Amino acid sequence: MKSKTMSGVNIFIIGDDMKKLLKLTLVFGFILCCAMAFVACGSNTQDDSVPAKKTKNSNSSSSSKSSDYPDFSFQEINGGKEYEVSASGYFNSNLEGNPSKEVVIPSKYKGKPVTAIGANAFKDRRMIIKVTIPDSVKVIEDSAFSGCSGINSVILGKATTKIGNSAFRDCKSLNSINIPKTLTYLGDYAFSNCSNMQSVIIIPNAVTNSLKRTFSGCSKLTSVTIGTGVPKIGEGAFSASGITSITIPNNVKSIEDLAFAQCAELTSVIIENEGVTHIEGSINGGAFRDCFKLKTIIFGNKLEYIGQEAFQSCSSLESLTFPASLITIGNRAFKWCSVLADIKFENCAANIGERVFEKCTKLRNIDFGDSLVRIGGYAFINCTSITEITLPASLQYLEGTSAPPFMNCNKPIIKVKRLLSPPSGWANQWNYDCGTVYWGQ
Repeated sequence: MKSKTMSGVNIFIIGDDMKKLLKLTLVFGFILCCAMAFVACGSNTQDDSVPAKKTKNSNSSSSSKSSDYPDFSFQEINGGKEYEVSASGYFNSNLEGNPSKEVVIPSKYKGKPVTAIGANAFKDRRMIIKVTIPDSVKVIEDSAFSGCSGINSVILGKATTKIGNSAFRDCKSLNSINIPKTLTYLGDYAFSNCSNMQSVIIIPNAVTNSLKRTFSGCSKLTSVTIGTGVPKIGEGAFSASGITSITIPNNVKSIEDLAFAQCAELTSVIIENEGVTHIEGSINGGAFRDCFKLKTIIFGNKLEYIGQEAFQSCSSLESLTFPASLITIGNRAFKWCSVLADIKFENCAANIGERVFEKCTKLRNIDFGDSLVRIGGYAFINCTSITEITLPASLQYLEGTSAPPFMNCNKPIIKVKRLLSPPSGWANQWNYDCGTVYWGQ
């Protein structure tokens, strides 16, 4: 570097070598600054594989993870007095050397009780094989363990009051669970499709909801006791389950659509007196539809209504006695009950709908009692074993003009008690479909 003096001012002239040195110095300084900035950013970013460090000023109301329980996330509830637990973001880590997990829910966290398992808390964690829930937990929220197909055992605490909707749905390996007496709510779909469930299920007396599809698809579930608080058996509650027999207590007033449909092993149903008034049904929705082994049913003394297709295709039913309380039998209620041989109406003022006993080909003996009101169209169509029928004087209507009730029944002999002339709906066409008609018997 050289200097010159011009008019009393020194001027420095930089040589080529100095220029190169200056450029290198600037480049090195820029790289150093970038590196320092990168390190600073990294120090503020937490690695998901390491539990978060807690600061003294952290917000206590937010969800937090504990280094003591890296698999769990805790959320304060009930004014900060208790905790709700869920799976943490680290739950799925390190599975290469530990492909299955046993989940043990802690009873306390930071000195406060853990009282709830959150909604969707462990949903679809297929690596879980066993769950142990402490006595401190009262609530299992909706879908908490839904889709945990590897779970084979669940141990509930002694204080659980709620098992939420779909809580253990699709836990296909689950074979045992203890339901505590403290339970007050057993959710819709709670154990739906637990196809390996083999426990003896006793629904506690404190449960007061209707059990919609709660045990549907539990094909190995053979025994259930219904508690004294259940007001009705909800839609599809035990459909396609393995139940072999059931006694329905008198606190149950209604059996909803599909409640026991497709229970392939069900052989016996006993409804206690003073109990069920309605057995529901709809098109493709009968309460006991397709129970192919159902041989015996006792209706109790309060039954008023049997819905559409309620017992359709119950092909092992042998006999039926309808109580005096019965008012309506819906369309196709007993269609295709192919071995049904005997029917008795205990002087009930009943209305028999359309095609109610269609293709009950073994049906031979029918006692209508003295109070029957109506027989609908094709009610006994293709009941080819009927040879004689006695109709009561109470009969007010027979569908006859276009849908004879005894069509294709090999022209049975008809006897009509005390009536000297046909009731409403009787038509000449109906006469031709039967054998001799005797009036005023």
